[in-house]
Amino acid sequence: MRDMTAAANRAATGHAVVLAGVGVVAALNVGKLPPALNDLQHEFGLSLVQVSWMLSLFLLGSALFGLVGGTLADRFDPRRVMIGGLLLTALSGALGAWAPGASVLFASRAIESVAFTLTVLPVPALLRRTVPGASLRGWLGVWAAYLPTGMGAALFFTPTLMSWGGWRGAWTFCAVVAAFWALLVAATQPRSAARAESSAPVGALVFATLRLRGPWLLALCFAFYAGQFTGIFGFLPTVYVEYGISAQLGASLTAIAVMSNGGGGLAAGLLLQRGVDRSTLIVVVGITMAVCAWLAFGSGVDFAWRYAAIVVLSTVGGLIPGTLFATAPFYAPSIAAVSTTVGLMQQGSGIGQIVLPPVIAGLAQYSGGWSSTWIATGAAALVTVVIGLMIRRYDAVRPR
Repeated sequence: MRDMTAAANRAATGHAVVLAGVGVVAALNVGKLPPALNDLQHEFGLSLVQVSWMLSLFLLGSALFGLVGGTLADRFDPRRVMIGGLLLTALSGALGAWAPGASVLFASRAIESVAFTLTVLPVPALLRRTVPGASLRGWLGVWAAYLPTGMGAALFFTPTLMSWGGWRGAWTFCAVVAAFWALLVAATQPRSAARAESSAPVGALVFATLRLRGPWLLALCFAFYAGQFTGIFGFLPTVYVEYGISAQLGASLTAIAVMSNGGGGLAAGLLLQRGVDRSTLIVVVGITMAVCAWLAFGSGVDFAWRYAAIVVLSTVGGLIPGTLFATAPFYAPSIAAVSTTVGLMQQGSGIGQIVLPPVIAGLAQYSGGWSSTWIATGAAALVTVVIGLMIRRYDAVRPR
């Protein structure tokens, strides 16, 4: 019996690792863009604000269809939705790699955004069905690190791929990885774990989620956090080029900072399991990110201190997505609506990432530099502090 239990736990761990890898593969398509921004500007004759919309377009699917996509994953087969999202990621990446002009490349990014949404939304619900309940918070913390891990990995290898095959080579590589992972998920994820738990109509799941204050608070918090993160790290390689740092070194420094964000996600799961209040984590993170953004962009300190502030901002900031993903199953109206709740969160994240990067680019273009970045990101960070206090009040009155 003990051997059977150990084998079942190993199988569950293997399935969870593959699921966590799904998010990393999807996030490669976020990190492949920043090192290529200068090349894309020159090749297609784009302004800084225009190319910033290429960053934002990747989140269009989350911004428009996050809630609906999450509901579909709850109502139908999340395993099939995930595999379909990975295959669509591969196809849209290939379309971008062969884009003859900027319009096709922009369209491919919009399609990638829908693929990204379909790929990542089913994962928390599948993790809940796959891993033992006692380790769920920890695995959700691991899952929360998918974006910085995948984005950071792409920031590292994209300059090397570009030296071999240009930005189109990097796009092709990411498309191939997505296709391979779709086959891996199909081969390793058991069909029984993907069976829908509810026959409730899609509209009922949506209404049940929207009528609760908790999912809305998670979505708003994710919006203001994610807007900061993408607004800072999407442009950071370009900022470092203006500091006279080589493209390869700038991308590597950015990748190190981005990947440190994953440590915050892992720490969030551990801290929450040990009883640390979620609202306290969000408030502390918001204040820290506001201060670090000023140090990195608005102060006159040396570059080493500015970079240290960026690393601290990223590492501490990772506590927020880790906290939000770990909270979503408990704020959802029912087990059958976990993906719907995560979908609303992703929709908030997508809206924040669409809105804030163009604001930052517009400020930089208007002021002639990046020193004004902290104004937009600092304001967003302080809003997360307010939302953290609102979550504290909600936890005091919500049904347990």
